[in-house]
Amino acid sequence: MKNLRLTLLLPLLLLMIMPDVSIAAGPVAKKIHAHRVIRRTAVVIIHAHKKVKETKNYTGDLARAIAHQKFARKLYRRGMYLRAIHHSRLARLYAIKSIKANKGTDPAEASFTPEEEELMKSGPSEAELTQELLKEMPGEPTKDEDVVNTAPDVDLGAKD
Repeated sequence: MKNLRLTLLLPLLLLMIMPDVSIAAGPVAKKIHAHRVIRRTAVVIIHAHKKVKETKNYTGDLARAIAHQKFARKLYRRGMYLRAIHHSRLARLYAIKSIKANKGTDPAEASFTPEEEELMKSGPSEAELTQELLKEMPGEPTKDEDVVNTAPDVDLGAKD
């Protein structure tokens, strides 16, 4: 009986004193990581929105950026942090393309931090993310003309 208790107690103690280690093969995104990525991407999208509204060079990239960012927020609220990061990454890339097409300069938040790069490496393809977006949110606008005259609702709220 004593050996049985010891056999059960020892693994339990090891689990308690071991550091937070993931067994999964890949990065583990926490809520704070996803929060930072989404907030930084929101700044880039708002900058892109201003440039597109100012120069009126419509490529569709701004609308795609907003759609992916909205989906990233939805995933974040569901607790799917790594997936939210991947959609926010794609949103940021679309926003950067939109800024460049409208002869603007990237804000400081446009570049990815080393921490973001680590979380995003070996992520899903653009086609995969777009397919997922279209499946979950089929009614999102795809033309810049449809989104340029309304404020982009792309940031997390105060309660997030």
